[in-house]
Amino acid sequence: MLSTPGFIAELIDKVLAIARKVNSNPMIKMMISSAAGGEDVEESAQAAKEALLNFQFSMYDLEDMFSNQEQTEFLIVTVPTELAVRESVRLLNDLTFDSPDMPIKVRNVVANQVLRGDGSDITIFLNKVADGQKKSINELLKEVNSMKVPPEVTQVPYLDTEPRGVFGLKVLSSELLKENELVAN
Repeated sequence: MLSTPGFIAELIDKVLAIARKVNSNPMIKMMISSAAGGEDVEESAQAAKEALLNFQFSMYDLEDMFSNQEQTEFLIVTVPTELAVRESVRLLNDLTFDSPDMPIKVRNVVANQVLRGDGSDITIFLNKVADGQKKSINELLKEVNSMKVPPEVTQVPYLDTEPRGVFGLKVLSSELLKENELVAN
């Protein structure tokens, strides 16, 4: 999202360069004029060019606003899971360190859904997770089963560690094989 203004501004530069090449070729101009059916192609092209340039300037203004630490700051919201935290740290680095020419101010990172240290909310949390999973799985099954050729949905049980590397895949596959054996018996 933050790099979009620069990307669009560069894209407009390329479109305008192509337009200059097209306008400098009399054969292409003649073909466009005949395809336009008598419309004033020059006038339409000039109006389109002006609209593109105005939009390009808007993108430069937006890029300036993003990089102005007096006007803009970014609030990162995450949940306390390994993947979410890694992504949030990557985002934080991208915003503040990886773009020295356009650093974005980040004053706060919010960690949402943090469990209390005394464990008083664990049962509530687990019940909500289980209910949410049940609803989501039912929705997935409903959508899949409505297809002409529904794919199989394999439900992997909760593992106490995230499966990583060859060892993690072996643990995951053995769990899947156990599930298939239970279903077959």
